[in-house]
Amino acid sequence: MNTIAFYGKGIHSSYSCYLQKLISRVEKQGYGIIIYKNLYDNVKDIITFSNPPQVFKLQEELPKEASFLFSIGGDGTLLDSLRIIRDKQIPVLGFNFGRLGFLSIVQINNIDKILDEVFSGNYEIEKRELIRFQTKDNPFGEVNYGLNEVCFSRKNPYSLLEIQVWVNGLYLNKYRGDGLIIATPTGSTGYSLSCHGPILYPATNSFVLSPIASHNLTVGPIVIPDSSLIKVHVECRESEFCANVDSASSHFCSGTDFVIDKNSFGFNLVRPDSETFFNTLREKLCWGIDVRN
Repeated sequence: MNTIAFYGKGIHSSYSCYLQKLISRVEKQGYGIIIYKNLYDNVKDIITFSNPPQVFKLQEELPKEASFLFSIGGDGTLLDSLRIIRDKQIPVLGFNFGRLGFLSIVQINNIDKILDEVFSGNYEIEKRELIRFQTKDNPFGEVNYGLNEVCFSRKNPYSLLEIQVWVNGLYLNKYRGDGLIIATPTGSTGYSLSCHGPILYPATNSFVLSPIASHNLTVGPIVIPDSSLIKVHVECRESEFCANVDSASSHFCSGTDFVIDKNSFGFNLVRPDSETFFNTLREKLCWGIDVRN
């Protein structure tokens, strides 16, 4: 039997009817269900299953043969699903039970339409590149990669960072300010965009380096090929600073060196035919809306 995995941290009871619709449609289509334990514990008393679902907690318990993984939540939940999937290459479709829903593109009032498309094969698999983070005594273990970005930032709100960057052995710049974001095309619509970075089309094979509150007003974002090897050296006036890979964060001592590059495998994002990237830009960023009308 084909299987669909469900991943999430839990939902508000007001959304239970939408999750019930989703579960029922999947079962009616003949798929087996395997569900993340935290999500199952949150919904088992309010959701009815035709057959008892399998429950998984660890990455090893998720079958790599699963047809899809349905991410139930917001964009943060979808990003976190990477830590469960890792290199299994299971296609992920995000159902937006959260707020913005830039990656979790299926809105709760559109579940039936999108499932009709997916079950009819009217979708594409977008290969999203991952960014890899390397340093001595790496605290992120085996999951030292992310879908959105690597970010260096202050631990103390009044502490200046000095971040030196080399690209393929060539010196780029010393960034002085609150930090630096190195984002993938997927992450270009996240924190990087808030720091005036450009929006990158998902297939552009690039990274964008966006300074955070630069002390030099002429320093701005720069786009480089994602085949680049980026070396970073961070100094700060305090003893420690922060480094993030998506939602995973750790503290590092001043003077630490890092290597940033493209990960060896990517992330498969399901995009139904009716939900193009440009549609998402117009809807989520309100492009083309004129308040005068």
